[in-house]
Amino acid sequence: MNPFKYGQIVKGEDFCRRETLEKQLISEIRRAQNLYIQGERRTGKSSLIYETVSRLKKHRLIYIDLLEVKTATDLLKRMIYALWTYEQGVGGLGQVFKKLVHLRPVISVDPVSTLPTLTLDASVPLKPDSLPGILDLITANHLKTRPLVVVFDEFQDILNLSQAAETLAMLRGKIQFLTEIPFIFAGSVRNRMDHIFSNPDSAFFKSALPIQVGALDRTSFQSFISDKFENGQRFITQEVLNEIFDICCGIPGDIQQMCSALWEVTSHRNTIEHEHVSVALERIFAHESKGYETILKVVSGQQLQLMSGLARFGGKAPTSSVFLQQSGIRQASSVRTALNRLIDLKIVFHYEDEYRFVNPFFRAWLLAKGI
Repeated sequence: MNPFKYGQIVKGEDFCRRETLEKQLISEIRRAQNLYIQGERRTGKSSLIYETVSRLKKHRLIYIDLLEVKTATDLLKRMIYALWTYEQGVGGLGQVFKKLVHLRPVISVDPVSTLPTLTLDASVPLKPDSLPGILDLITANHLKTRPLVVVFDEFQDILNLSQAAETLAMLRGKIQFLTEIPFIFAGSVRNRMDHIFSNPDSAFFKSALPIQVGALDRTSFQSFISDKFENGQRFITQEVLNEIFDICCGIPGDIQQMCSALWEVTSHRNTIEHEHVSVALERIFAHESKGYETILKVVSGQQLQLMSGLARFGGKAPTSSVFLQQSGIRQASSVRTALNRLIDLKIVFHYEDEYRFVNPFFRAWLLAKGI
């Protein structure tokens, strides 16, 4: 069985330990400190949070995913569904049904999964001023014998709301009095998270302790990956491990995806070498090529030219005269305009002193196709 998992929360033996971070999180959670966790996409923030809370045997987790949330109604529904999911796990479905009676909930059984599902009456309006009441429903589950941890993942997307400032103010106004419950705000877009927690005009200014989650230690993670292959009677060379980490820019989720593809294109007792990497990439391209082709359709000619230049020459100095000459783009101002658009489209992002592709396999595809 393929031991590599990606695109989901990983737990237990599938989780590569981050002992220092885990110890810090455990300490802060135990003293009910609110936390602001920043890390780029697919660095394992959510898995780290889940695994850490699981080590605190008495604590329970309510997980609210705000990825691409667009409206106040959407935000509040996600909070309600998070409570619903939590109470399913602790046998409180009847209680949550009663608490949400004003929203006219309907409990039914999904015909495919056979699991209970919750539907709310779409005609009942949900507004930012409903936030305190819904937080009260969530925090009512906090008990000394069963302390609660509340997580807002991809928290920066709350800025998508037209009433973002008002919503943040209401959320902060309620949370600041819930001093026994640790709230964890995790995000993957640094400038937007900084706007929420570092801007003096924000309601959340300095309201949580910042913790940075970066790439895993290369040596320990390579050992983790190598052991996974060896346990399945496959063997990987150090050179190939280095190649994988370079292709994936050290991002754990992308590395796991690459290793999963390598597992699928190799056999029992194989030694995984350079030629297998190309075959594994082709397998990934086959699954993702429609998405890549869609990107080519929505970008302009100059944006495509810039993507090609970033793929071939890197993104450390895209407005330099050397990059302009190599990429064939005439003016630095054109690069800046194109970069801003590619960032808006979530094709590239700014990381430390360079611009990187959000999906490193898209970069590899551009190079493989000679685009």
